[in-house]
Amino acid sequence: MERPGLGRIYFGVARNLSSPAQPSMPAPPETDSASARPPPSDIRNALDRVRNSRTVGSSERLIEFLTFVVEASLSGEHLKETTIGVSVFGCRTDYDPKADAIVRSQAWRLRSKLKEYYMYEGASDPVVIDLPKGHYVPVFSVRNTRKADKPAAFATRRQHLRRA
Repeated sequence: MERPGLGRIYFGVARNLSSPAQPSMPAPPETDSASARPPPSDIRNALDRVRNSRTVGSSERLIEFLTFVVEASLSGEHLKETTIGVSVFGCRTDYDPKADAIVRSQAWRLRSKLKEYYMYEGASDPVVIDLPKGHYVPVFSVRNTRKADKPAAFATRRQHLRRA
């Protein structure tokens, strides 16, 4: 229905005709195993390493939180803040995440501890468990186990500078 005195407004999308659209190509993975999700047995082994670490292992709450989200993810469950609050932190069923930030604050702590763990204690772990900011579903990735040839690259740079 048109209002009196107002005409219709049409919206269109303009395309830059000087450069044809390029088909989107996915970025090549670093290794074949990095693009695929690790098998559940490897994920559970990674979970055990984190749980038994000095960095995370001293906090029962964080271990319970991490175990819950990893197992829920492996079983294909979609996690919500309220579910975690009730199941892990013993909140009442009428838990309101806006009024109580326990899940968000513990998720922040867990992210911090995971980062610290993988930086030092778990630096050589083949599978990494990450809890991306703003989400409660963990992401599992396989580390690139190929070691870069850094000394050779440095020598090449050094040789280049000598020639100049």
